[in-house]
Order: sequence, then structure tokens, then C-alpha cells
Amino acid sequence: MQNLQSDPVRKIKLNLLRKKIFTFDQLISMLKCSVRSGRNKLKEWQAYSSYNKNGSYYTLPPVPHFDKNGLWQHKDAYFSQNRSLKNTIVFIVNRSSSGLSGSQIGDILKLSPRSFLHHFRRTPGIQREKHG
Repeated sequence: MQNLQSDPVRKIKLNLLRKKIFTFDQLISMLKCSVRSGRNKLKEWQAYSSYNKNGSYYTLPPVPHFDKNGLWQHKDAYFSQNRSLKNTIVFIVNRSSSGLSGSQIGDILKLSPRSFLHHFRRTPGIQREKHG
């Protein structure tokens, strides 16, 4: 296992920046480190995890260029500057002038509302209202 403060680690980080997105397995394979050390490195580097694909993709600042909704996409992995899907939905709904429907949120996030809406019934910061 190599020293995680060494010059080779800086080169690995540069390589990850060039790749734009990577998986955790790719990270620990490149670093030749334990799972715990890999998680610590992601935290130290303030990596973003994808809000789709079960959070299995990561990107490092300053790679993402977030849009007005705080979202960025690379290939089929989606990332949020709000770090979690929950925080992202609260942010997007609160930014809207009159709230959003589930399908509108899904369109913005590029996700099926069925895949996430049931998790947000009791989320502080937003509330569900039926119209029509």
C-alpha cells in the first residue's frame, strides 16, 4: 500500500480529473489502497457522487460545470452540487415560484418520478399538495 500523500497519488488524482468520472473500485485499484483509505480520500478530495446509478460514480471538483439547477451530467451519470438527491429536490422545488409536479422534477433530474418520489413524503423543506 502506498503513502496516500505521495507524488504518485497526485498523478492519480490528475488522471481522475482527466477521466471526469470514475467508480470507487477504479479509485482503490489505482491507489492500491484499502476501502477505508479510498473513502477517506474521496472525503478529503470532496468528491461528488452520482445521484443516479446507486451513487456508484464519482467526480472531483473542479470537473463539473453545474447548470442553473445545480446539475451536471457526464455520459449517463448525473451529479448535483447539492450532494444528495434529497437536497437537490428540496433546492429545485424551493427555487420554483409555484412548486413542481413529480413529473416536472423527474424531467429536470432526468429520472423517473417513480424511482424517487416515494422517499420524499416527509422531507423537511418541501410538502406535497394535490391540485385539480
